Amino acid sequence: MKKIVVIDDDKVTLRLVEKTLVDQGFEVLTAPDGLSGLDLIHKSLPSLVISDVLIPKIDGMELTKKIKSHSVLQYIHVILMSAVYKGFAFKKDILESGADSFLAKPLNTSELVQQVNNILKKA
Repeated sequence: MKKIVVIDDDKVTLRLVEKTLVDQGFEVLTAPDGLSGLDLIHKSLPSLVISDVLIPKIDGMELTKKIKSHSVLQYIHVILMSAVYKGFAFKKDILESGADSFLAKPLNTSELVQQVNNILKKA
């Protein structure tokens, strides 16, 4: 069973993503901020991290850079999501941070599942 860490300070989004992915058969661990999320990532070594961009303590782009520059964590795939940042220029910033993909909020759960499955097929 593939393990996924989801990080978001919005409890509604966190639970929506968690339930959607658990229903798809994934093991899901959650965190409310970037610092506790990074700690959870180190402890659990998931296949995928899904994080909001605007989260407390360590933002999603900085979190992605920390994951991708760490010798043990660099293989972990990252999807960043945001309701605030959208558009071509921002997508470029997201991909330059090392993220594998981006989801706009409000989330479309079908798109979420499709992206997760596509990324984890490559893993």
